[in-house]
This record gives sequence, structure tokens and C-alpha cells, in this order.
Amino acid sequence: MKLKLAVLRDEIDDELKHIYHLKNQIREVNEIINNSNIVTRIYASILSDFYMASERIFKLIAKEVDEELPETDDWHKKLLRQMSVEIPEIRPAVIDKKLYLLLEEYLKFRHLVRNIYGFQLDYKRFSHLVLDIDTAISEMVKQVNSFLNKMEEIARKLT
Repeated sequence: MKLKLAVLRDEIDDELKHIYHLKNQIREVNEIINNSNIVTRIYASILSDFYMASERIFKLIAKEVDEELPETDDWHKKLLRQMSVEIPEIRPAVIDKKLYLLLEEYLKFRHLVRNIYGFQLDYKRFSHLVLDIDTAISEMVKQVNSFLNKMEEIARKLT
């Protein structure tokens, strides 16, 4: 009986140590969540990445379809505008003006993120972008897919 109790106590002690370890992990996670600066940086990174992915799509279209990528200092802005414009006999607009205006906000934010320290970010000043991200992503996906479908139609007519 003493042996069984000794082994039982040892096994339970191990599990209790695991429970304390989990308790400490929860405390650490709560500290991270409650540290608004960390959460602000996480949101900023995600929003910046979203625009970067959108811009990569636009660069592909500019290179492959338009055969012209802006090369000026403000090429990011010009590329976004280029995607909102129909180029007669080449391609339809990739995005509409409403999405252009929304993405312009993400572009401005990405520029801000790249030019200040993360601790200088104020979540209240960009929280609307976090709230609008679902709409921005849905519209981006819908409009880019629509663009690709239209381009496939144009290609079929040419062959």
C-alpha cells in the first residue's frame, strides 16, 4: 500500500506541476492581451500585410497585363489608382472607385506603420480599418476574381 501511495503521490505531484505551469501560461497570455501596445502591434502587422498582399496582386497585373509598373517615388499610390482605371482595349478596371478609396486608407496606414515606431501607434486612430477588414477582403477577392473572369472572356474572344 505504501508503494502505491508513493507512486500515486509522485504522479499527482507531476500533474500539479503541470497545472501550475498552465496557470503561469494563462497569466502570461493575459498580460499580453491586456498590454494594448502588443495588441495594437499585432493589428498593425495584419493590416499592413493585407495591403502588401493586395499590392502584390496589383503589381502582377501591372507587369503582366498593363506591361507598365509605375516607377516614381509615389508608385504605391499610382499603382493603386492604375488598378481602379479601365484601360481601353487592354483590360477592365481591376477594382471599383469605392474599393479604391477603402484600399487607399490601408495604403496610408501601411506607410505610417513603416515610418514610425510601433509604440507610437494609436489603436483608436486605425480601429476603423480593423472593423472594415472583412469588407475590404471580401470586396478585394470578389473584384479581383471578377477581373480575372473578364480577362478570360477577353482572351477567349481573341483566340
